[in-house]
Amino acid sequence: MSNNRMVTLFWVGSTLVVGLFLERLLSDVLFRLVHVSNPTLFFDWSLSFVLGFAIAISIGVGTWMQPRLRELAFEVAQELGKTSWPSRAETQAQTVAVLAATVIFAGILGIFDAAGSRVMTNWLPKAISWVAHLGG
Repeated sequence: MSNNRMVTLFWVGSTLVVGLFLERLLSDVLFRLVHVSNPTLFFDWSLSFVLGFAIAISIGVGTWMQPRLRELAFEVAQELGKTSWPSRAETQAQTVAVLAATVIFAGILGIFDAAGSRVMTNWLPKAISWVAHLGG
């Protein structure tokens, strides 16, 4: 995939994600908290949907028109093209190693938790009552 296509797809995808976020934000905050109705304008599109995506598209187009931002995005895409990514086998081996380490550390943490629980619920109250009987 060419850098131009990758950057363009990223920009369009980001615009869609921002549109979804703004639609939910407008729907939840503006219309529910302020207790204003969220009317359906046409088709099944609500006012929050139209406003959210209109704002997102204008942000997307506005940022695309900035030459410095666009140049930065192309440079990032070019650098990502130079990156050497691990093979599928390396990724699977590293995933297994991470999962094994997670299970081992979870077991160790579970042992410490059980020991601490035993100390706090059984041994510590007995020790405190024993010390109280010595003093009194």
